[in-house]
Amino acid sequence: MITVGRYLLHRQIARGGMATIHIARLMGDEGFNRIVAAKRLLPELAGDTQFVAMFMDEARIASKVHHPNVVSVLDLVTTADEVMLVQEYVHGVPLHTLLAAAHAQKKKIPIRIAVAIAAEVLAGLHAAHATVDEIGSPLGIIHRDVSPQNIMIAVDGSARLLDFGVAKATMAAHVTRDNTFKGKLAYSAPEQVRGKPVQQSDLYALSVVLWELLVGHRMHGKAKGEAELIATITHGRIPTITEALAQESSEWGAIAAAEWQLLLAVEPIVQKGLAVDLDKRWPTAAEMEEELTRAVPPASPSEVTAWVKMLGKEFLEGRDQVIKAEEASWRMRAAKPTPRTKPVEALSPQVRLRRRNTTMLLALAAAVLLLGIGVGFALRPAKPAPAPIAEAPQPTHVATAPVAAAPVADARQPVDEAPPPKPKSLPPIVLPSPPPTARSAAAKQKTKPLPPTPAPPPAAAPAPPPEPVVEPPPQPAEKADCNPPYYFEGQKKVFKPNCL
Repeated sequence: MITVGRYLLHRQIARGGMATIHIARLMGDEGFNRIVAAKRLLPELAGDTQFVAMFMDEARIASKVHHPNVVSVLDLVTTADEVMLVQEYVHGVPLHTLLAAAHAQKKKIPIRIAVAIAAEVLAGLHAAHATVDEIGSPLGIIHRDVSPQNIMIAVDGSARLLDFGVAKATMAAHVTRDNTFKGKLAYSAPEQVRGKPVQQSDLYALSVVLWELLVGHRMHGKAKGEAELIATITHGRIPTITEALAQESSEWGAIAAAEWQLLLAVEPIVQKGLAVDLDKRWPTAAEMEEELTRAVPPASPSEVTAWVKMLGKEFLEGRDQVIKAEEASWRMRAAKPTPRTKPVEALSPQVRLRRRNTTMLLALAAAVLLLGIGVGFALRPAKPAPAPIAEAPQPTHVATAPVAAAPVADARQPVDEAPPPKPKSLPPIVLPSPPPTARSAAAKQKTKPLPPTPAPPPAAAPAPPPEPVVEPPPQPAEKADCNPPYYFEGQKKVFKPNCL
């Protein structure tokens, strides 16, 4: 299995001159998956700009046509080495395979079934010819390759037109030169052989297909080389249906009268579709379809289904086996994931490029942001050094040693009280301010000096703050007044130390 974008490619089921066809699986979210048909451009053509342009034109043109008788184009995937067109998977048998099986088994295709197939292809052609773009302008689509190889008969009894690989439209990116032939020569109209196809050229090709369905073999099977084939097409030397069947009556046996009458009714419609002169050919596919279904009632879808399953039994059984085998392989793979299944996440180069670009943009944005922050810090003006502030005089601290608390007690005495006797008259101990150090100086530069914290209000009547006490000169000892041995500070009773 190969993963391309969101598609898992299974086995190859067909190969053409430009591409291979694979059964593929569309991988969606939450376990969603769907069987589709993937048309991969051959590797040797993937580098050819002309073929790639044609391939992309097919996707663009076919995606504009919406009709039950045209195989839908779902997606176009391009990678570094892959160009892939994703189409609706139609379970059925190609018309050329049914023709070959009928010829090998010597079975004639029922006339009403042939008419039913032709009528549905004409309906699809009319839808393609009438397709307009989003603003209503006709696209002028010409299929240019209507042939049994590009008609699929589904098991539901419908006929589907596919492969717009050489289609022409006004929206085509590549330009087909005038007088350049595109398509299969055996199904080409005279004007298409000259390189000037028109929409009526598709009706000519469909008339050839219907002729072969009714007669049972190729219209130009006896042509000896391309020169004779081109001469036959351009001069219109083509036998009618009844002429061809009359010559081969011995091979197919007698034709019933009822069938002969149906052939006679269809023959002029086919001959008008094969007219060399465009003015004598059917102007539109819709008109040819209407006249054809009026002349011969087409078979019902159930009749076509029974015929396809009978004549294409071997082909359908082989396709069923392929799908079953791929489905079993897929289920085993999904139940037991291996490293090979992880590429289901593999993204197309465009998505990977977008994600890589997004990652690079985010990384670049982060780098620019970091660079901007660094530049901002580098260009930020340096804070000027604060001017030297004069040292405020430090208040005198009265020593409050744990043992000698007398100075504090003296501070609480009334002024008229005599100080207690002391062994020696010592001045109060004043703690000098510590000398500034490098650490304290740096701290001062970093932080501004805080204003002094105001003293909390007193609980009772406010008392004047104590002034620094200056030790008076020694006085002769006087007798302490111990009557009473205490005094009051506010409502607080304080005992006199000399009376204790």
